[in-house]
Amino acid sequence: MVFKCNKCSKQWHYDVKKCIFCRGEVVKVDVKKSSVRGMTKITIASPEHKRVPYCDLLLEDENGNFNIRKSFTEYEIGSVIEEKSEESSREAPERTIGVIGSGTMGSGIAQVCAHIGYQVIMCDIDDKILSKGLSRIDKNLSKITKDKEKEEVLGRIKTTTSLSDMADADLVEEASTENIKIKKGIFRELDSVCSKKTIFATNTSSLSIAELAKELSDPGRIIGIHFFNPVPKMKLVEIVKLKDTPDKTLEFAKEIALEMGKTPVVTGDAPGFIVNRLLLPFLNEAVDKLADGSSTAEDIDKAVTLGLNHPMGPLALSDLIGLDVCKAILEVLYDGYKDPKYKPCPKLCEMVELGHLGRKSGQGFYKY
Repeated sequence: MVFKCNKCSKQWHYDVKKCIFCRGEVVKVDVKKSSVRGMTKITIASPEHKRVPYCDLLLEDENGNFNIRKSFTEYEIGSVIEEKSEESSREAPERTIGVIGSGTMGSGIAQVCAHIGYQVIMCDIDDKILSKGLSRIDKNLSKITKDKEKEEVLGRIKTTTSLSDMADADLVEEASTENIKIKKGIFRELDSVCSKKTIFATNTSSLSIAELAKELSDPGRIIGIHFFNPVPKMKLVEIVKLKDTPDKTLEFAKEIALEMGKTPVVTGDAPGFIVNRLLLPFLNEAVDKLADGSSTAEDIDKAVTLGLNHPMGPLALSDLIGLDVCKAILEVLYDGYKDPKYKPCPKLCEMVELGHLGRKSGQGFYKY
């Protein structure tokens, strides 16, 4: 079965409360088979459709009716698209997303989810931390929404200190501290309290998904959905799959990313995935360059922003990420690949030891 917006005719393969594009009413549509009669690939973004490329499919249904559907999948002319209710419908009447962690990443994920209409349950270890997370979301929304809309978005976020409150969530996204023991404990508990339909995801930037999967009775329920900071602005999401990740889990993760206005890329489970495997040696080298005393932090960053056309220099970016996080990711890369190019340089280790972690501590390579 499919679900269709009465106002703009957008369709989904699962139950949707309100159209995420125009906020129109969504109704259930009978199961149909459609044949692809034409396909146009769109590569230029427009105000209505900013994500490209996508395809406009000309479809003919079983009754000879024609309609145009937007798709991120390319089909051959003559292909038959069959909607299967057992694969596409969700049990919950509305999509509920659990987010574990209310720090910079967790609160950002919760904000984006609530903004598009999801019901969100945000969990952390105590109410004071949760309050800070909500304040961060409130502040961010104040910059981009009017008061009425902001209150509606905040009203879709519930907070809790108990993982059991996520028992009926469609997806639980873990965004806790980058510590394998803590994450394993979280997934062990989630496995015991959540319903069988719940998909588990982790926002880890470098840790092994396979290791986390060992804590679950069904390893096929977990997938990596790695967002980038700041979550509301950054378009990329890395979808990290295991060798045995079911197609249903992978497609669900991609669908979530697309609904949130993100662009998903799929990668296997290896230290650093795509972005951090490429990025962290670059940041590490910039720190080592600073350590030799021949250039200032400002000049290194200026050289990269102007010479490579990067939006932010490597040292300022390291401060934004957190020097402790950079060091932790490099250590994971070094342990995983056994290559000295991933070993944290002495200057980075020294900064972390001094507590100069970047923006979060008020001082890193720059003062804040």
